Amino acid sequence: MGKLRNMRKSFNLIGNPWLPVRRRSGVVEFIEPWRIAEGFDSDPCVAFAWPRPDFNGAAHEFLIGLLSTAATPKDEEEWDEWWNSPPAPEVLRRRFGAIAHAFDLDGGSPRFMQDFDSLENAKTESISALLIETPGAQTLRKNSDLFVKRGGIPVLSRAATAMALFTLNAFAPSGGAGHRTSMRGGGPMTTLVSADRAGSGPTLWGRLWPNVETVEQINARADGDYLLEDYRSIFPWLTHTRVSDPKAGGRETTPRDVHPLQVYWGMPRRIRVDFEEAAGRECGLTGVSDILVAGNYRTRNYGTNYSDGFEHPLSPYYRQNPKDTLWLPVHPKPGGLNYRLWPGLVVDDRNRMRRTAKVLSHWRNGERAEVAAGPSESRILVFGYDMDNMKARAWVEGEMPLWVVAGESREYLDHFIQRAVAGASTVSRLLTGAIKSALFDRPGDAAGDYGFIGEKFFRETEAEFYSALSTAIAQINSESDIEDRTIEAREDWAQVMRTAALRLFDEHAPGEGLEDRDMHRHVKARFQLAITLRGGGKSGKSLFDSDLQIPSPETIRRRIGKSEAA
Repeated sequence: MGKLRNMRKSFNLIGNPWLPVRRRSGVVEFIEPWRIAEGFDSDPCVAFAWPRPDFNGAAHEFLIGLLSTAATPKDEEEWDEWWNSPPAPEVLRRRFGAIAHAFDLDGGSPRFMQDFDSLENAKTESISALLIETPGAQTLRKNSDLFVKRGGIPVLSRAATAMALFTLNAFAPSGGAGHRTSMRGGGPMTTLVSADRAGSGPTLWGRLWPNVETVEQINARADGDYLLEDYRSIFPWLTHTRVSDPKAGGRETTPRDVHPLQVYWGMPRRIRVDFEEAAGRECGLTGVSDILVAGNYRTRNYGTNYSDGFEHPLSPYYRQNPKDTLWLPVHPKPGGLNYRLWPGLVVDDRNRMRRTAKVLSHWRNGERAEVAAGPSESRILVFGYDMDNMKARAWVEGEMPLWVVAGESREYLDHFIQRAVAGASTVSRLLTGAIKSALFDRPGDAAGDYGFIGEKFFRETEAEFYSALSTAIAQINSESDIEDRTIEAREDWAQVMRTAALRLFDEHAPGEGLEDRDMHRHVKARFQLAITLRGGGKSGKSLFDSDLQIPSPETIRRRIGKSEAA
């Protein structure tokens, strides 16, 4: 990726060009953070260009945090000014310059995302251990690092080191005894709003500014009084670490103990990086030449232990019981991203057990809803680590369309999404059960994971779901006096699901060549599925009455029969 410009031994993340971005022209360059909206009308930044997806995801969070901290709009009117006309680089340079003292990466204390103390005589780790998927000590002892090999990154440039430090602290999984997880636990799910005015095309500014909080939003999150510019309470590396070792008088850190902006700058890990002369060595991750590189770092356990109760604006949350007052951050799971996850990601779920990220809720439901429903094109960006305790199984990311309607129409849209997804979840479960019943005498004892069937159902009906959603919005926006404006769209959706489910049943439980006994089982399973998908039986009645909340074909047939008999 070339060389970093203006390489000084004092590396400041506000003053130095270190963030790799791709412009619309295809040019990749390193920029200072305050240049993020530069060339908006000619050749804007359209993406971060780190060679790792988790770094790119974390870079979004870094800039959103920086804008929310140093360029906070007072209210929605001020936010709207920069939405309509992004700031000139010099404007952001002055704003960010006010907190530049907190962003020195090397030199003496304080250092960005590093312990205030020097951590002399602490345990030393290879710099590659900052990367979340790096094999742990037990993996190395057992020689089981099959997919991510040891020793692949001997040194990191200062730019890559800064991003690695931020990424680890933002997404930190359990790191062993006393090595704390991030404020949102290991590998949290992040959901961002991406929006651009019609005709402007996608830009990085459109991925950042829609997610920036106003002073009013920050105040609403605050648990107690705080000083707006109490930087030591915002950036934990500006002072001694709030240790959490109970044997040494440590304690948890609660929302009342810190500034509400610390959600963007949480630092659960105690780390101090060792920088040294590069001596011709290039960054093992980016290939960049730097005058100083990081080969090792020192670490100590029992850093800041963030308690439950923090609510990060960029993450969705859930609770385990309807009576719970404690909301927990959502984490990615295997199976990918599709419309199955919309309740809780795009709209609050119908049981009020999952709720969307505050930035997304504000975009759809707050004062920005008028912007969102106007001449702008909205999408939702989702990313995060699928973690198994300390092990990173996968990085999950994706984009989905984000439909927004204003006013009371939003309730109709949310109702359609909740009902349609509830119906799809039930049909995917019924389909999986029917296939197992067709294949096995004792389907409950069938070995293996059949979850792929349900996932395939969602994948193969996704285009139809978006089409049904467009139909529902058209019905919502019509001048109809019908109380339930999306009932026709839900009826059409029921037919789509019925067709898809029977097609997938025939694909995964084909009837050709079966013996009589197996054929009987197969025919019975398919017949039962078909009847249920028309509203027959207890499961079918629940599908239509409770999930979709529409009359079932079976109910309509019975009503017609009674009418004709009369």
